[in-house]
Amino acid sequence: MSESMKNQPSESHWWWLDNDTTVRRSPWLQSTLTELNEKTKAMLKLIEGEADSFAQRAEMFYKKRPELVSLVEDFYKTHRLLAERYDQVRPETAIRHLKTGESPTASFRQCQSEKLMSFDDHGYDSYYENCDVEESVESEIDDPEHEENAKFVDYIEHAEVHSVAANEVMKLRKEIERLGEEKKAHKDQIKLKNDILDEVMMLREQIERAQKENKVQKDELEKKDMICKEIVMKLMEEMEEIKRLKQKDTVCDEVVTKLMEEMEQLKKENEALKNELKMEGTICDEVMKLREEIEQLKKENDEVKKNELKQKDTICNEVMSLREEKERVREENRTQKNDLKLKDIEKIEVIRQLSSTIDVLKQENVLMRSFISKEFTQKWKKPFEFNKIIGDLSKKMFNGIPKNKPSIVAL
Repeated sequence: MSESMKNQPSESHWWWLDNDTTVRRSPWLQSTLTELNEKTKAMLKLIEGEADSFAQRAEMFYKKRPELVSLVEDFYKTHRLLAERYDQVRPETAIRHLKTGESPTASFRQCQSEKLMSFDDHGYDSYYENCDVEESVESEIDDPEHEENAKFVDYIEHAEVHSVAANEVMKLRKEIERLGEEKKAHKDQIKLKNDILDEVMMLREQIERAQKENKVQKDELEKKDMICKEIVMKLMEEMEEIKRLKQKDTVCDEVVTKLMEEMEQLKKENEALKNELKMEGTICDEVMKLREEIEQLKKENDEVKKNELKQKDTICNEVMSLREEKERVREENRTQKNDLKLKDIEKIEVIRQLSSTIDVLKQENVLMRSFISKEFTQKWKKPFEFNKIIGDLSKKMFNGIPKNKPSIVAL
């Protein structure tokens, strides 16, 4: 309902249509004015058509433009016809014919011939009215006896016609001015709509260009999206690689900590080896002393050789014995080193056995205390039996000690 009301033209702006209240109208004038009103209303309906958007208005105007041009053409023809009829009806036209020397009958005949020529266009009614007026004028001119009465009647009719014609002329002038203004307004509207149509065409071209640019930009964006996706995939792979490297770093840190612990342990072992080397150094000092003694003995042997050449065999034997002694000392040093190593191993084993025995003793002590507490509560009234149990336990404990302690005493 609202859409139908919106589509209907606003007739409140058409108050000037059918505003003429003239009673005396010829049928031709009435039909002409009716046709003019209908064409004006059709033109206004075309002009006042509404649309939802500017583009739809321009398209509607572009479609209705031929119809509007045809209506303007009909409007122009009607306006020209009214002007010609007005020019024929004016009394100044008859006066101009009289001044030029034409006879009333000739003017009547000419007018009658013109009316006959325009009979098909204007209808039988208008022709009949014009012929009545002209016949009355001809009859009055042909009768010379009634000249004075005719002049008086002509004067009265001329005055009435002049007043009516003046009113009609004023109305027609106003109507002509109004129609001229409307024509000018219509031309301005047509020009404005042509300008709007040109702008719409330009806007369409701009929209098409913008659509092409948007398509190109969309293609570029799709390419950039593909590149970004590839970059993101590469970054994800690099992130996973970094995570794996971090895990490897953690593993390496653990390995490094283990290696550091092993280094500390190796340092301790090195210190122990240094201590052993110190001990070996003392042995080497002794060996050096022995070598010095051997050298001294060699010197003595040389002196003995020089002094006692005869005792060469005995000295050689002594040298051989010294050499054997030296070898023996070396063997003893080696055996001492091996013994030291074995003793270290035995010490470690003894310490381990002692720790195990201490653990066993602790467990037995705990068991003994629990047993004593139980027996103490149960046999408090039997002190002799309690002392006997304690003695048995002490015997068991002392008899249960392992008999590998002489190794400790030997150390």
